[in-house]
Amino acid sequence: MKRYSLCLLIGILCTFWSCSDDEDVTPSLKDEDRLEALIDKSNTDIMAFKEKYGTYILYQFDQLRDFAYQFEQASSWREAKLTYLEKEDVPGAVAFLEEHFFNCYRDTVKLNMLPRKFLICSKVYGGVLGISNPDGGKTGLHDAVVNMNSFTVARLGRVTLAAMSAERRDEFVRQIHYMFLGGYIVNVQRNIFVEDLFFDPAAKLYGTRVEREKNEILPDEYYMSRGFFPITDKEQYYYPLQMEDLSTFVEHLVKMDEETKETVWEQSVMRTKMQYVARSLKAMGVDIVKINPLAEDFL
Repeated sequence: MKRYSLCLLIGILCTFWSCSDDEDVTPSLKDEDRLEALIDKSNTDIMAFKEKYGTYILYQFDQLRDFAYQFEQASSWREAKLTYLEKEDVPGAVAFLEEHFFNCYRDTVKLNMLPRKFLICSKVYGGVLGISNPDGGKTGLHDAVVNMNSFTVARLGRVTLAAMSAERRDEFVRQIHYMFLGGYIVNVQRNIFVEDLFFDPAAKLYGTRVEREKNEILPDEYYMSRGFFPITDKEQYYYPLQMEDLSTFVEHLVKMDEETKETVWEQSVMRTKMQYVARSLKAMGVDIVKINPLAEDFL
């Protein structure tokens, strides 16, 4: 009995010690050490970026711990197939991102809003990953994907980049920006960077049921007059929630063509909401006009 009591006392003391207020509860430095081992120290551009902004640009990484570590859609992330970049592809990939992506953000954004791990690769193949839909239906290739753990940009091999038409390159680049702004900043960080006035026109409709019959497709005007982009999915019977609405406006601003711009401009409520998004992004440190010149009309 005494021996049992002694063991119990030791167990309680160990538990108390492990929960002491004096314990360092900051994240383990083991992952930091691991990233230091993964980063290519021979690449001066990658090292300079890490030293200045604290983000590790990695082309050698662990698919589970660095790419697929995600609670939502966990099986989809783990089942995705990656093709890594060859080392000789890396300088061109980093230069491409610097020119078309990083240069569109002020240092304040790169210091405070970039993920710690920025993964670059040749291919990401899988099903729906976060807010990124594959290009082949249920499964296919992705341009970029994002989760709570990292941001991954694919298709950065030198052969792939060289073969892109100007139109395809613009589409690719804008998808990367949307994944960062709509996927990472809004969807992952839950950053509501706009004024509350953005949500006011549809405040009573968020998450409520759309008044329509089964399989009925309502005209675009019905949604846009209420401050939403049209719902085209026949199986979607509810208005989006606030964060989804914000992410959708970010997507349309980043990818906007002339037709979309004119349609939004003609609807006063849509125009006002888009102005809130464009002006808020600019104030945050995003060169939204460099990303899409058509956005200038909403500033």
